[in-house]
Amino acid sequence: MSNTSEDLISSLYPPPPPYYKFFTEENIQKLATWQSEKPTTTTTTNTEDAEEQVPPGHLRFLVPPNPPPGTQYRGYGNIWLFEDKLPSLKDSQWKQLYVDDDENITSETKIKELHKLMDSLLLNFLELIGILSVDPSKFDPKIQDINLILININHLLNTYRPHQSRESLIMLLKRQIAHKRSEIENIDKVCNDIKEKIKGLVNQEIPDSEVVHTKAQKIDEKDQIKQDIINKLLQSV
Repeated sequence: MSNTSEDLISSLYPPPPPYYKFFTEENIQKLATWQSEKPTTTTTTNTEDAEEQVPPGHLRFLVPPNPPPGTQYRGYGNIWLFEDKLPSLKDSQWKQLYVDDDENITSETKIKELHKLMDSLLLNFLELIGILSVDPSKFDPKIQDINLILININHLLNTYRPHQSRESLIMLLKRQIAHKRSEIENIDKVCNDIKEKIKGLVNQEIPDSEVVHTKAQKIDEKDQIKQDIINKLLQSV
């Protein structure tokens, strides 16, 4: 029975804990009432004082637990570190084939070590072919050596992840800046075209027919003024 429960806890998609059913509106209100009414104590000297700080009954499941002690925790069948960093080969229980630690190794040293590991990988592959041609049953030790070399190569390449993320972010920002500059240039071009068209419409000459119509209209207005003056003089007489 205990093995079955451990398998459920360490499975890839474990079932939810049974106390999720206690997260109801009624219990949340009860917890808020209990927290407002409980006495405020700054220190817990013994176990009894510590138990007084825990809500009674099912309400204790609504209070988040304290962070687990140590530097790592277990979840979904794996060991996870609280500090988000790349675990070393020694922490992962693998033999490290290069000398420097990950924190002290330089980029130049990484390149040299990668070249060495690639040469070792090719050499071990040729040795594996020789073993298979002589006695295929003795292939396992050489496969283990090749596996260890590949793990070291993969780990060294993973140390470039922060640099890759930084360069990817720089490329993304440059692409966005170039796109926005292109949009601004297109907007400026359209604005300049509109300004030129407006200037062309303002400076455009009036057609002859419109000029003749305007002159005729002015003549009619003068004649109308003269006729009005004559009518006023006749009325005064």
